[in-house]
Amino acid sequence: MSAPETIFQADGLPLLARRLGELGTKRVLVIAQPSRRHVDQVTFALERFSPQVFDGARTHVPAEVVDAAAKKLVETGADTIVTIGGGSAVGLGKALRLTHDVRFAAVPATYAGSEMTTMFGITRGRDKQTGKNPKVRPDLVLYDVGLTRDMPITLTVQSLVNALAHVVSIVSTGLDEREDALAAAAIVVRAIEDLLIAPRDVNAREHALRGASACAAAFDRGTPGAQHALAHLLGGALGVEHAPLHAVLLPHFIAYLRTTNPRIVDELERAIDRDDLDAYVYDLLVRAAAPVSLDALGAPEEAVATALATRAELPAAIAHDAQHGLRPPGRGGRIDLGSTPYALLAGPPPERAKRVVLALHGRGAEAGSLVRRVREIIGHDRDTAVVGLRADAGAERWYAVRYGEAGAGADAEVAAAVARVEAALAKLPGSVVLAGFSQGACLALEVAARRRDKVAGVLAPCGARIGQPDEWAPRSNALAGMPVLVGCSEADKYISRTDLDATIAWMRDAGAHVTDISGPGDRHEITLRQRIAARAIVLGEQPRGGSGFANTLESEALAGALPAQQNSPRVPPFGLYAEQLNGSGFTAPRADNQRTWLYRVRPSAQRRAFSVLPHAHLAASFDGTPEANLCGFAPLPVPDEPRDFVDGLVTVCGAGSAASRRGYAFHVYAANRSMESRAFYSADGDLLVIPEHGALTLATELGPLEVAPGHIAIIPRGIAFSVLLHDAYARGYIAEPFGRHFRLPDRGPIGANGLADARHFRAPAAWYEDRLAPDTRIVAKLGGRLHEASQDHSPFDVVAWHGNYAPWVYDLDAFSPVGNARFDHGDPSVHTVVSAPLDEQGAHTLDLVVFPPRWDPTTNTFRPPFFHRNPTAEINGIVREQAHPTSPFQPGCVFITPSLTAHGVSGRAVERSRTMSASEADKPVQLGVTGLWFQLESALTPVLTPWAAARQLPDWGATWGSHRSYFAP
Repeated sequence: MSAPETIFQADGLPLLARRLGELGTKRVLVIAQPSRRHVDQVTFALERFSPQVFDGARTHVPAEVVDAAAKKLVETGADTIVTIGGGSAVGLGKALRLTHDVRFAAVPATYAGSEMTTMFGITRGRDKQTGKNPKVRPDLVLYDVGLTRDMPITLTVQSLVNALAHVVSIVSTGLDEREDALAAAAIVVRAIEDLLIAPRDVNAREHALRGASACAAAFDRGTPGAQHALAHLLGGALGVEHAPLHAVLLPHFIAYLRTTNPRIVDELERAIDRDDLDAYVYDLLVRAAAPVSLDALGAPEEAVATALATRAELPAAIAHDAQHGLRPPGRGGRIDLGSTPYALLAGPPPERAKRVVLALHGRGAEAGSLVRRVREIIGHDRDTAVVGLRADAGAERWYAVRYGEAGAGADAEVAAAVARVEAALAKLPGSVVLAGFSQGACLALEVAARRRDKVAGVLAPCGARIGQPDEWAPRSNALAGMPVLVGCSEADKYISRTDLDATIAWMRDAGAHVTDISGPGDRHEITLRQRIAARAIVLGEQPRGGSGFANTLESEALAGALPAQQNSPRVPPFGLYAEQLNGSGFTAPRADNQRTWLYRVRPSAQRRAFSVLPHAHLAASFDGTPEANLCGFAPLPVPDEPRDFVDGLVTVCGAGSAASRRGYAFHVYAANRSMESRAFYSADGDLLVIPEHGALTLATELGPLEVAPGHIAIIPRGIAFSVLLHDAYARGYIAEPFGRHFRLPDRGPIGANGLADARHFRAPAAWYEDRLAPDTRIVAKLGGRLHEASQDHSPFDVVAWHGNYAPWVYDLDAFSPVGNARFDHGDPSVHTVVSAPLDEQGAHTLDLVVFPPRWDPTTNTFRPPFFHRNPTAEINGIVREQAHPTSPFQPGCVFITPSLTAHGVSGRAVERSRTMSASEADKPVQLGVTGLWFQLESALTPVLTPWAAARQLPDWGATWGSHRSYFAP
């Protein structure tokens, strides 16, 4: 039989009906799976053929299903069968066609491709019989892209990897004319990449259909290889779905070909234009949240072994590697470190590398994924070899005993694991950094504690030493100078904080330089803060960021990543993407123009569509009635449920609206969880972050910054960042002007020096990770409302940047206040750190004013802040203060003075000043020694949010007490 008549037509079911009528169809039997997906659409379109439905199609086409369908076919008297669905439905249609003279039309709703081949298979018991017969191929195939548009992305990718497996299988056996097959494979891979970003994109779906169809047609011309035989063997024996099984096996089949026929893999990689194809296909499955192991498909190891024993000629190593989901090593391959299974290698061979990292996987994990993670941590450094050692017991564990049990250090399996690592160290050249996670971290710490030679450092997140502290032999100064990284979440159920503290104490007593990066939460993972610190341990001290507020700076984390003479070369260095981020209009005067060029692994546009993210406590605009009274608010309570920086934002007040780009918002935040898989940016305005409790790491696109209470951070509009907590919780304030950016105020008559010096503002140094992260979410604030998109990679992939639009951190201790030196009280404006101007002269959207430690030498002067009425509204907060427990002026509180509302100091402060002697009152005093207060001043009148209006502290105006009259004419 010739190739089937093929129709590519969106909404093509009416066309199918017309064509069947032209071919003489009278009655139709529709074949489908039990889900009956799209069956109603098909029967409606074919209603003139009195369609009947058999919905019992099953994977691997069991013989009893064929018999039941044949009976239904005879009963209905149908002269045409129409299959709707994937390979199971088409496979059943083929089986019927073998023994019945009926017309056959296929309407694929997946990318299985079976409709384009003459191959068939029927399973009897546990034996799947396959063959080829031209008769089984359909007469007509309708590819309707609309039927695949809502296909779940996991199933989509599994089905397309199955299509890719068709080409890999036949190329492996020597298909002569294969240009079309290789081209089809390239189309399929590109379609997968596109659909991972936009699963409902019609063009990508059509490319997927065409590519899968072409792959299947090529498959029919060739001879299937070991991949195909293994899939049918295991699928028939274990009843595993066909496409998921092919998808799990394919990366390991490519890895097998790399060792047995590397020329074939080179040809595939050139045609598809993807390096490390085995690892790349594995990562496509991970990005789609698809299973990557036989375990996950419900195929027990014993049953797999039994099936493999029946076909000794098949390469069982493919199934063994697939059993627990080993990530293939790509071009690095495997190396013999004295025992099997062989270790995995990424990067240069150890003997040619400048540095070597030996990676030890955790319980229930596997070496390949940890090798990839370590490569991500070190920025895929080309001079570092990462070797993934694999446990004797396979990919599940190094030892069965719990790490903290008494006597665990002497356990036989632990001793064997330690010996295995020591043997590997002996085979590797030079000093080696040990890197482990979870159980692998415990093992790395134990090996380092027992022997100093060969170990240059240890990366051991979520790990502790094995056994009990009283069983650990003292080794004073034995680990002198060794860098060791540890840390865990405070509620990590797998690691005891007591055990970690004991490990740290022992390591420090032994002379190691231990860095403990722990944090809040309960997640068992390698955190972003740990990843940042780990790179410095492996590669050495990382570059520091530049300084100088609004200076034009440049930074590169990889030498040569920054183009020397132009911003957007046709092909940027290292295959990066050039991306401009503007903080001002293109034609703004040069002095006001703000922009930075980023050179990143993927463009930031590589994410899925945004959708609205509700947030109960963020305000979009401030068009209500202003509060005319003095008002105050207690500090936010510590969250009693997991809440990150975005979740913990609360708008207190503001003016104008973000949508009109005039005005500001003032927020407070309280968080007890780091943003490990979430990043945030405001498109409404710069964010001035003032921590009050808890140090933070701000992981920004341009690099990480550390900010603690007593510091401020300015994150310009549009720059994405994650807030990572150092302590159990964090709290603070945020000011957000919607108009012009923050700038340093002019000094005027003050002269060239004083106030905030530009050189004390620190920008980040470029730091990047090319990290696969399928659950990453990007939250954008636009028009005062939040929107969320997802992406499958880290947003912190900027390898180099240059420009004057960057985030900054400033230590308020560097502020040099100026003030009156003879008499009278200086206006608070002389303490302005940064300012966001308004359009009119002398008016500002927001000024940040701080009151640091300072001297007051004035004489014959009322030294407390004077009584006044001011068109500038004031929003006040306290970063630190040694306040009495009953005082309302506690760190974290907020109090607001509306425009021209009279205010001043307490009556008691006036009394104290009046009762002082002249000599005492004129004595120079140091102010602000125990506290750090700030004030945000604005020419725009603030309006309280409903949240704030309901939480005003009662009788705030009475806080200052009464002021008696001293008038004595």
